[in-house]
Amino acid sequence: MLMQALCSVAPRRYRVYRLLSRLAADRYEIYRVEGGLIYLNLHESAAMVQRAMSAYEPAKHALIRRHLRPGMTFIDVGANKGDFTLLAARLAGNSGTVISIEPAPENHSILQRSIELNDYTNIRVLQVALSDRDGTANLQIGSTSGSHTLSPEFNGLRMVAVPTRTLDGVVAEQQLGSVNMIKIDVQGLELAVLRSASQTLRANPGIILLLDLPKQSEKRRAIGEYLAPFGFTYFPDCDELAPTRDLPATAFEVAAMRLRS
Repeated sequence: MLMQALCSVAPRRYRVYRLLSRLAADRYEIYRVEGGLIYLNLHESAAMVQRAMSAYEPAKHALIRRHLRPGMTFIDVGANKGDFTLLAARLAGNSGTVISIEPAPENHSILQRSIELNDYTNIRVLQVALSDRDGTANLQIGSTSGSHTLSPEFNGLRMVAVPTRTLDGVVAEQQLGSVNMIKIDVQGLELAVLRSASQTLRANPGIILLLDLPKQSEKRRAIGEYLAPFGFTYFPDCDELAPTRDLPATAFEVAAMRLRS
């Protein structure tokens, strides 16, 4: 209770996030976020404190609030502890659908507990990793819940074998009539996920992509080249007042939409 009280009044500064993370007990507790109640372990990282303070990726949250409506379909690729999944479930309502994809065992377990805590019935959780092919792969388990990845360039603390699926395959299996928004946060495997979504991107002209892009310029360039034929306009830092036709070279959070003429 003390940590929850501190999170409600503390200044929103990264130094404060780190300090609160170090002071927090190493256990999961319930916090209130935009999407409802969520289990978080603040001791894990400053990012978990940001979530508890509703200060994590605020521009992305705001864009979702502006565009996601009751009855729509949201796919959360790399759901982690589920803050975006819960927000989407609240906004899409009982007539909408949220597909929450999270392969890491602990993340998946905590995500399920948070969904049950809120009695959401419009969320389907899939314990798989998205890739450009169906099969299995080794998930590298990092030191924080947001650093797990299939990338062979990353050496984790341990590896867990997980099933892999394509996004188009998931859309077909889940019998989704349309897809309105996809959030992708997969620690360097964004291109593989996008390559597996070509049918979905073509079939849904109004789709919005929320991308956490890799730092490496060659990976960004490959993503830009792959998405070029789809006609997206990009919004660095999810700022809808700053559109660009080229994939930004530096922004980490990028929204992609096809604007109507």
